[in-house]
Formats: sequence, structure tokens, C-alpha cells
Amino acid sequence: MRPLRLLCTICGVLLALYVGSFVWFFDIFSSPVRDDEHGWLGPLIRGDTHAHDIGKTYFHDDADISYYKAFFPLCKLWLVAQGLK
Repeated sequence: MRPLRLLCTICGVLLALYVGSFVWFFDIFSSPVRDDEHGWLGPLIRGDTHAHDIGKTYFHDDADISYYKAFFPLCKLWLVAQGLK
């Protein structure tokens, strides 16, 4: 029983770090970001100079979407909560 508890604790800590880093890197109260090639990406990255406000949304004009790929599950969940997916 002890190894299972240790595994659950480690998984819980890793999940908390993943969600915490998502909140750290993204402005979760922002308008959504999209680009022409990938569609809706997720929330605005804090300090992103490649996203331009086009009204009630942002347009991302850079080819590097590595943060959106790294946090794909949480970005997808955020988009679902916004009613966009």
C-alpha cells in the first residue's frame, strides 16, 4: 500500500506543478488567441509581443507555438470553458 501512496503523491505534486506553471505562463483571464494555421490556441501568453489585439480576441503571428503545444490539455480545457471548442 505504501508504494501506491507514494506514486499517488508524486503524481499529485506533478499535476499541481503543471497547472501552476500554466497559470504562471498564461493570462487565464485574457481573451482567446488564434492564428490562421492552427485556429484557436488558448489564452494569451504573459508578455507575448507576437499577439495583436483584433477586437475581442488576439491574433498570434509567430510560427513558434511551443507553449501552446506544451500545455495543450489545459489550453483545450480553457477553450472549452470559454465555449470555443
